[in-house]
Amino acid sequence: MGATDFSLGGTSIQLEGNRQIVMTGHCAILLYSKEEMRVRCGKLIVRVTGDGLELRTLDEEELSIVGLIAEVGFLTGEG
Repeated sequence: MGATDFSLGGTSIQLEGNRQIVMTGHCAILLYSKEEMRVRCGKLIVRVTGDGLELRTLDEEELSIVGLIAEVGFLTGEG
């Protein structure tokens, strides 16, 4: 399965099949568990659900999550 790329509000998001999501831009972790992660990127909150989720990369420019990704959603406000 190939990669899917898109940009939202200054954040670039790349989905590698259902195994990895990479977000570039200034993002911060709001919720971290093996089943759900929520990441704030500007005014947008990215919600990732699945199984065995783990942070692979976290620095000022990139955040990546690996595991079996079931759903990616976008929330506004406090989520």
